[in-house]
Amino acid sequence: MRVGTYLGIPVKVNPLFFVLLLGAALFGLLPQSLILFAVVLWHETAHILVARLYHLDVTEVELLPFGGVARFEALLQTNPALEWKTAVIGPLSNVVLIGLLYAVQQYYALPPEHYEFAVLASGGLCLFNLLPALPLDGGRVLRSILVRRRGFREATDLAARIGQVIGVLMCCWGAYTLYLGYMGGGAFIVLGVFVFTAAASERKNAAYILMRYLTQKKTAIRLQRVLPVHQLLATVETSVGEVVQKFRPPAYHIVWIMNLEGELLGMVGELDIINVLFAEGAHAKVGTLMRNEI
Repeated sequence: MRVGTYLGIPVKVNPLFFVLLLGAALFGLLPQSLILFAVVLWHETAHILVARLYHLDVTEVELLPFGGVARFEALLQTNPALEWKTAVIGPLSNVVLIGLLYAVQQYYALPPEHYEFAVLASGGLCLFNLLPALPLDGGRVLRSILVRRRGFREATDLAARIGQVIGVLMCCWGAYTLYLGYMGGGAFIVLGVFVFTAAASERKNAAYILMRYLTQKKTAIRLQRVLPVHQLLATVETSVGEVVQKFRPPAYHIVWIMNLEGELLGMVGELDIINVLFAEGAHAKVGTLMRNEI
């Protein structure tokens, strides 16, 4: 649900966030719910400021119960270093907020219950987002580390699977606490469902993101002229899909081809692989693509 603009960026609030805020208000916790909203907005502002520092266009911000999602015009997921920087700043901003709250409390007597809740909310948001699971900030940091060694698809799949496991565990914990009579368990179930579904969406969209990345690589070569190179070795029977899954953005890739006897036959560049991927699909063999034979 769109609620307006913030720093010139359209802002949406996820319906689950409204559910949590409404539930808090019904139990007489309206001030705490507004504090939670402010803490989440602070968290997301940090992501936006870093994105603008690196000249990334933010097209939309969606506020979630555990933080937010800033959507970028550029494919941030395919630039590991940049994804790491924009992801890690979220939890760090919550640490800074706790420090600021402590400093303000020394000079201005904030209501103790509001001060304590703000510190707990900021600390909880920080720790939760540090979990190494997509779609949380910690999951994006994990993917940015894994992508250089495992490729984009495998790194995304692993981080998203961890997210789904965490979602299930949160639902189980919420159900258990409800069974014990603690009404707060309902919030864990809501968050768990959201984390699970968001992680599943990350896994599903990985292929789409990669296809966009491969298309934009052509533009990057034309504009930047010089790119770092990553080399791979594949047999003539290796499929294009298998090769693409080993790509480590943002490098340009050169694939050396060898026969089943271990003899090097030639090489093929990333652009040729991209063209075949679109034209013939992921099952095409890289052995048929060689243009430069040894």
